[in-house]
Amino acid sequence: MYRMQSFNDMFFNALFFWFQVNVHSLMFSMISLSKDSAGIAAFELEYKHWMQVQNRQLGELRTALNAQISDIELRIVVENGMSHYFELFRMKSTVAKADVFYVMSGTWKTSAERFFSWIGGFRPSELLKVLVAQLDPLTDQQIFEVCNLKQSCQQAEDALSQGMEKLQETVSATLAAGQLGQGTYFPQVAMAMEKLEALVCFVNQADHLRQETLQQMSHILTTRQAARGLLALGEYIQRLQDLSTLWATHPCEPA
Repeated sequence: MYRMQSFNDMFFNALFFWFQVNVHSLMFSMISLSKDSAGIAAFELEYKHWMQVQNRQLGELRTALNAQISDIELRIVVENGMSHYFELFRMKSTVAKADVFYVMSGTWKTSAERFFSWIGGFRPSELLKVLVAQLDPLTDQQIFEVCNLKQSCQQAEDALSQGMEKLQETVSATLAAGQLGQGTYFPQVAMAMEKLEALVCFVNQADHLRQETLQQMSHILTTRQAARGLLALGEYIQRLQDLSTLWATHPCEPA
């Protein structure tokens, strides 16, 4: 009985000592977790509102194209649509600071959208393929400029993808440093955490490429073509979302 009491005393003393040593880290982790959760919750509310505005703007684009309004009036509708996408990139940049893995995984998107996701969003070169098919006829000059833009997008995408692969290798090597299986690995985890901060930069660069692609396309196209392009982009996203809904509700086939 005496030995059991001594063991209990030693155990609780050790536990109390560990708590004293780590209390600041625990409090910091709890505060960080609360901050991250609050940031994600705020983004999800913003994104829900963003989608509502997006659906309304798509209706305005359809009405404007069918009404044959002047190019000046149509340009205002197009610029509003472009600014709306730029606002999404700003929102993502903010939430990436709270939890970059949340952005990378595309958790707020539907399953079909995530299937086509690249660094937290659409791949610009693939999007160009979708849009160009909806914008015929294009002039020879427009085709030339779109081809150049697509090539530039692919080069930038390759550079970012290679950078991501290099980061993965670096983080993996950092975590695996030293002798595995000995139980002491906090230094490796701390170093890996520092290296993972580069992920925020990758997300921002990918969104910058997406924004630049939209801007360049708006310069290449006429106002009416740009309006058709934005409408096609919005409807493509809607189709992906509808595909996700259909997939989620379809009966599973027996194994």
